[in-house]
Amino acid sequence: MTFVSFVAIFSPAYTYRVSHENDGPRLDLTFTGQDKSHARPIGLGVAAVLIVFIILTMTTTFASKILPMSDEYLLVMIPPAPDGAEALSLKSLMHEIDGKTISVSGSIMNRTEQTISNVVAVVEMQDTTGRFPQTQEVPVQPEQLPPQAIGTFMAMAALQESPGGYIVKFRFADGPFIPHKDERAPAITITPQQIQQIK
Repeated sequence: MTFVSFVAIFSPAYTYRVSHENDGPRLDLTFTGQDKSHARPIGLGVAAVLIVFIILTMTTTFASKILPMSDEYLLVMIPPAPDGAEALSLKSLMHEIDGKTISVSGSIMNRTEQTISNVVAVVEMQDTTGRFPQTQEVPVQPEQLPPQAIGTFMAMAALQESPGGYIVKFRFADGPFIPHKDERAPAITITPQQIQQIK
């Protein structure tokens, strides 16, 4: 076995070959002269897979299954309040009913020491049967809530039956729900008293 044959057997990347002419050794690469017609289909296949992957991550919950993007992971988006309690406080909540139409409005306050942006009020309005609820997601105005600032919201829906109740929650436009604290002022009621006549 010559040295040239030994290299040809154990070298997977390239081999040395001696020409019969006296022009010395030359370097012969393994892929030299091979047909490269398969490179284009492979490139198209890889591009198609990448496009499908991007579409899946943008239109489905595929990304949340392969990335740690659960609500627990996203809770770091919620700044803490100084007292360690909820980041938002519900300051007012009102509703008006006109037949089968209900409108819900209210205000919240940023209890944290940081500006909160893109808060959305999620209002689920239910009829008396409870079978046909409607959920409205409306942005809180203004979009930027500095510390101790007040934001307002209003949602309206026409139900199939008479309105029976509603649920209000808050979340970031592209994030988790934000805990809130009910700090509405107690309603003031006046109980009429009978005036006794003095005889």
